[in-house]
This record gives sequence, C-alpha cells and structure tokens, in this order.
Amino acid sequence: MVPASIELLAFDWDGTLLNSKEATLQAYRVIFSEAGIPLRLEDVFKYYSPNWYRTYKALGLPEELFEWADNRWLEIYRDCPRTLMDGALEVLEWLKRKGFLLALLSAANRNRLEDELKVFNLEGFFSRVVCMEDFGTRKPDPLPLESLIKSLKVSFKRAAYIGDSPEDIEMGKRAGVFTVGIPGPYVSREILKASNPSLFLENIKELKEVFNGKIKSILEIEGEP
Repeated sequence: MVPASIELLAFDWDGTLLNSKEATLQAYRVIFSEAGIPLRLEDVFKYYSPNWYRTYKALGLPEELFEWADNRWLEIYRDCPRTLMDGALEVLEWLKRKGFLLALLSAANRNRLEDELKVFNLEGFFSRVVCMEDFGTRKPDPLPLESLIKSLKVSFKRAAYIGDSPEDIEMGKRAGVFTVGIPGPYVSREILKASNPSLFLENIKELKEVFNGKIKSILEIEGEP
C-alpha cells in the first residue's frame, strides 16, 4: 500500500509530465542526418535513456560529436511543439490543493526546462526545481534527489519519486524513497514495470485515486507478499 505518511512528491519531467516525444524524434532525425549517420527512428526509443549519452553511443554517434549534438539538439527541439501529458495539469493542481509538497527533478537542460515551465504556466508551481546538471551527474545517481529532499526538510520515508524510466526508479530506490512508475511515450510499459517500482500505475490520472487510498500497489494486486 502507499504509505500514508508521504508528503513530498518529486516528479520527473520528460515523459512523466511533458510529452516531448515528437520534438525529441525530430531533433534526433536532424542531428543524425547532419552527422551523416543512418538512423531508424524506432531505435531512438529502443535505446532511450534519460542519460542521452547512452542513447547517442547506442545509435552510433561518435563521442567527439556529443557536445555539438547537445547544442544542435536544443536548437531543433526549441522550435518543435510539445504538450503536457494528458491529465498532468489537473493532477498536479489536485495534489497541490490536497497539501502535498510538489517538486521537479529532471535530466533536462535547466534553460530549456525553465522555458517550458513558463510556456505551461508552471513557474513557481513546484516547491523546488532541480536539474541533474546542477550536480554534474546523470540518472540514476541519487545525489540530486537526496539533496532536493534534504533541502525541503522532509524525511526520506515521507518522500516519493514519480517517473517513466528504469533510471528514475533506480534513482529513487538508491535514495531510499517510495517509487512510482507511470508509462510515458519513451519507455515501454513492460520495461518500466520490470524495473519493479514500489507502485506501478497505468497513467498519471491514477495518482488522484492512489492518494485517496483507492489503489493498491501492483505487487499486492498480483498477489505477491
């Protein structure tokens, strides 16, 4: 069951709250075309990771082009449309009214993230916004999440991390917090479920039921102790 003591909900951004799939695909399409490297778009998500250097490497981009690709990716991505995940804003507003502390911890570039928060009128909505780049590290390193929780003076037992990738779940586990896996457009339901989050949900809207005590963890649903 979801611990009744949870008071801090820290969210991932891309794939959890933001649907940036088409923008991401377009950025990869252009980058690999300009680099002269053949790319099958289905492979972008086959090798997707919040640590995009893993994705670059798996797709055959030479390491000496990583810095160029980072800058070019942002240039292309900036001009592509993005939307919030279906139901995300409604759920965030509901959780905030319920009195939960809400925070954001993302692998996204800070300038890009802050621009998107402005676009979707979410500036100042979260008690704390942390980017992995603030710490010079990448998921699943738990240091940024641990720092976020400590800065809000919340017990780790009262915190949860919500994300859409195995790296999100591993980071949360390494930090010792309750983890919630919600499938997004990047990682398959099966792969995310196999990462064994504390709670697996089918979509973000179910968070409202979870924190009304109406949904049990996937482990209990499947009859596991």
